[in-house]
Amino acid sequence: MLIIFFDTAIPAGFITGTNAPRNVVVKLYQKFLIGFALVVGFVALNLALGRLSLIPPDVLSAIEAVSVAVVGIYFTVVISDGIRDFLAQRTPSSAVAIVLPNVIKYLGYVLVFVGVLLSFGVNATTALAGGAFAGLIVGLALQPILENFFAGILIIATGFVTVGDHIRLMSTQIPYSPAVLPPYKFLSRDYLELGIDGTVVEIDLFFSRILMENGREVRVPNSLIIKSSVVDYTSKFSNRLYVTVRAEFPIDKVDLNTLEDEIRETLKDFQVVEGPYLHEQSDKDFVIISLKVEANVDDWKRVKSEALKRLLLLRKAMIERAQALQQTK
Repeated sequence: MLIIFFDTAIPAGFITGTNAPRNVVVKLYQKFLIGFALVVGFVALNLALGRLSLIPPDVLSAIEAVSVAVVGIYFTVVISDGIRDFLAQRTPSSAVAIVLPNVIKYLGYVLVFVGVLLSFGVNATTALAGGAFAGLIVGLALQPILENFFAGILIIATGFVTVGDHIRLMSTQIPYSPAVLPPYKFLSRDYLELGIDGTVVEIDLFFSRILMENGREVRVPNSLIIKSSVVDYTSKFSNRLYVTVRAEFPIDKVDLNTLEDEIRETLKDFQVVEGPYLHEQSDKDFVIISLKVEANVDDWKRVKSEALKRLLLLRKAMIERAQALQQTK
């Protein structure tokens, strides 16, 4: 009856606005009705037990404290979750939608603790002092958790990383190591960026979720993110990436005087920003050609693949041309 009245009496868009669905407020209202029933039930229980002279006062105080704890925690969770759902619909990417519900939740827990102390006959001043002391003890005991909490606030407030960023976390605390490379790679100019590589999908107050390219989800403590070096592949300052491409050419099958010019002609459709150069000899019979091409950060793998394919086709054509020339002689 009350739910029907609520649904018909409040017009669409009132309180909820145009972006928040109507059922968010309706669900919150229903939970409040349940909470009101809990309050009435616990009040009636405490009044009924208070009239019984057989129950010791300490037991009555304990029952009252349990009633305050249950009702207080229930309303704390309902209010914080309701605000989170409401703000998530109105401003889904706002830091307020994450920070405010959590602050309300923890303040609610402190008030519940103070209410429990008052239920045992402790005066308000002592209860508040006890709450502060308990907060200090809990703070020391939960130092790692609080470290993640404040790191989460800092990440959200400063935008150190944001949802949707493609990043790599590099830290000595991350147990990642490079795979064993083939020997020729030790002559390479490639460098390894060790760490977790993926897209940030969620930032909470205690940990963040990163979705890696293989589809696995990694949950990283916020304190580790703050302490890590972050490679941002989706930087707002540049969406370009410079990719190194190398290929080996047989020295006895190519003309070293014209090799670089033929490579430039082969890769004329690419934005070559450095090279091609005769980088080094891989052994006595081969020379390594190295160059850099510019690519979009989201498309660099395709660009590198296409450039390398053209170099390999050029090498094949040069080898076939040299072999044909030798046969004519």
